[in-house]
Amino acid sequence: MSNQLSIDQAFINNLNTIIEDHIEDDQFGVEELAIALGISRSQLHRKLNAINGKSTSQFIREFRLEKAMDMLQDNVATASEIAYKVGFSSPSYFNTSFNQYYGYPPGEVKFRNPLNDEDVVEIPPMNDNAEPVLLKRRRFNPRTYVIASMVLILIAIISYYNFAKPETNTTSEIIDPVISSDNSIAVLPFRNMSGNPDNEAFCDGMTTAVISGLSKIRDIKKVISFTSMMNYRNSNKSIPEISDELKVHYILESGFQKSGNEIKINLQLIDGTSDKLIWSEEYEGKYDSVFKLQARVAEMVAKQLKAKITEEERTGIHKPSTKNMEAYANEVQGFYLLNSYSTKNIIASRKYFEKAIELDSAYADAYTSLGRTYSTLGTWYGNLSRKEADSLAAPYFKKALQLNPKNFQLIYSMAEKELFNWNFKSADSLINIFEQQRGKFFFSSFIDLLLCRNDEVIESTHHLLKENPDASWGYHAVLAAYAYYFKGKKESSLYVMRKGLQLAPDQNYYDHFGNIYLAMGDYEKAKDVLETGLQISDKRHASMVIHLAAVYYYLGDEGKSKELLNEVIDRANKGEPEINVFVAHYYARLGNKDEAFKWLDIAYKKHEVDMIWLKADPNLLKLKNDPRYKLLCQKVGFPETKNNFN
Repeated sequence: MSNQLSIDQAFINNLNTIIEDHIEDDQFGVEELAIALGISRSQLHRKLNAINGKSTSQFIREFRLEKAMDMLQDNVATASEIAYKVGFSSPSYFNTSFNQYYGYPPGEVKFRNPLNDEDVVEIPPMNDNAEPVLLKRRRFNPRTYVIASMVLILIAIISYYNFAKPETNTTSEIIDPVISSDNSIAVLPFRNMSGNPDNEAFCDGMTTAVISGLSKIRDIKKVISFTSMMNYRNSNKSIPEISDELKVHYILESGFQKSGNEIKINLQLIDGTSDKLIWSEEYEGKYDSVFKLQARVAEMVAKQLKAKITEEERTGIHKPSTKNMEAYANEVQGFYLLNSYSTKNIIASRKYFEKAIELDSAYADAYTSLGRTYSTLGTWYGNLSRKEADSLAAPYFKKALQLNPKNFQLIYSMAEKELFNWNFKSADSLINIFEQQRGKFFFSSFIDLLLCRNDEVIESTHHLLKENPDASWGYHAVLAAYAYYFKGKKESSLYVMRKGLQLAPDQNYYDHFGNIYLAMGDYEKAKDVLETGLQISDKRHASMVIHLAAVYYYLGDEGKSKELLNEVIDRANKGEPEINVFVAHYYARLGNKDEAFKWLDIAYKKHEVDMIWLKADPNLLKLKNDPRYKLLCQKVGFPETKNNFN
C-alpha cells in the first residue's frame, strides 16, 4: 500500500512540475498535459480521478489558483497581473474561478482569511418544532407593454400581481440593431486606481450610484444596468465594440481612488461610434461627501448629453440613500459580496446588510439587498424551498417598498421573485420598467427563452458569436445555446457551448450544455460534460444526475441509469426541495409519458421553481402534443402561444 501511495505521489508531483513549467501558458490544458506525459487524455483522466477524484481540467485549474493565492499573499503583483501569470486568459474568468474555489474574490486575500464553516449561517426555523436550515450552494442549474409615465411605477409595483402584457409571436431577422438613441449611455465599472483591493467594493458602489443617478433623468433615453456592465469589468474590448454590443451612443470611463478620507474620481465621456473623447474631468473630495460627488457626476454627464433635468429629478439625484457613512460602507461591501456568485459570499453578505440596517433603519437599499440574499437562496443557489425563501425575504421587500417604491434594484428583485413564483406576465412587465431606464440584460433574455421567444434571445445575444468575446459571455451563453438549438441552428449552438466552456467554465454551464448535448444525441460528449460538472460542483445537483442517468440509458448502461434515477427519487422522497421536476425530465426523455406527468404533477403541487422551464427544456419535447401538457402549461400560468419549442 505504501508503495502504491509513493507511486501515486510521484505521479502527482510530475503533474505539478509539468504544469508549473507552463504556468503562464493559457493554452496549456488537458490535451497538452497528456502529451507531455506520453499518455492519452482518457488514461490521464482515469488515473487522476482514481487518485484524488478530480478531473484533469479541475486539477490544472486548482493548481493555477493555489499558485495565484501564494502570489497574492506575497503581494508580488496586482490580481489582474497575477491572473495572466498563472495562465488565465482573462482577469474576469480568474476572478470567478478564484471566488468559487476560495469563497471570496482575489482582491480580499490580504484583508481576510477564507470563510470557515462558521460563516455558513443557519436560517432560523419557521416554528419552534422545526429544524434550522443550513444554507449550502445550489447553483442554477420589446415588448408591447409601455408605461405611460413614471407615476405608474409606484402603481405597478404595489399592484404587480395584476400586470398583463399581450403576447407576440413575431420573429425578426437576426441583424445588428442600430443604436436607438443618441441620448444613451453605458457606465463602465469604475477602475480601482488606489492599488488597494479593499476598494473594489467602493468602485462597484460608485458605478451603481452613477448609473442610478443617470437613470433618474427621463431625458436620457437609455442607461445600461449595473448587472450588464459587470460583464465588461477587465474587458479588453474597444469602446466602439462595447458601444455596438450595448447599442448606446456614449461610454463613460471612470477611475476611483480612496486613501483614508480622501477620494478622487477621474471621468472620460467618449463617443462610442467614433471613439472620440467628448469630455473629461477630475473630482476630489472627502469620503463623507461621496454622495455629493456622485450627484455631481450624474449632473455633469447629463449636461454633456444635453439632457434636461427637472427639479424633481435633481432632488432625487441629490437625495442620499443614507446619511450614515458607516451604513453606506456596510451596504457597499455586502452588495459586492452578494453579486460575487458564491454561495458563501451571499450568506456572508447578510451580516453587512443587517449592520447597515442597524445603523440606519430607513436604508431602503439595504432592505432590498437583504431580501435578495434569501430570495436567491430559494432558487439554484441554496436548499430552501420557494415558500421558505419567500417567507424570509418578504418582510425586507415590504419594508423597502414602503421606504422607496421607485427603487430600480427593488423592481429587479421583485421581477425575479415573480418569475420564480410562475407569475410570468408580472415578471415580464416589471422587467420592462427596468429595461426602459437600464437597457436589456440577461434576465429579460431569460424570460424570452422561457416564453419561447427564441428570435429575441438570439438577437440580444448575437454578439457572442464574435471573435474574442472574453468577459461579455456570462449566462448569455446558456440562453443563446438553447435558443439556437430550438431554432434548428445546431452549429451555432455547438459554437456557443464550446466557447462558453472555454472562456467561462462554470458548473451551471456543464449542467445546461450537457443537457443540450443529450438533446442533440451526442451522448459521449454529454457524458463527459456532465461528469466533469459533477466533479467540480460542491454538491450533486439533481438536474445533472438526471441528465446523466438519461445519457447512460442511451449508451446502453441501463443499470447505471437506474442507479442514478433512484438516487434522485430517493432524495425527493426524503423531502429535498425543488427536484421532483427532474425525475419527470428523465421519464419524458425516455418517452414514458404517464410517469413523466405523475412527477410533473408532484412538482406542480409543490410549486417547484424549475416548472418555469416547462416550455424551454428539450427533455420535455415528447410531451408537447399531449393534452395533459397543454393543460399543465395553463395551470402553471404560461401565456398562450401558437407554438412551443419553436
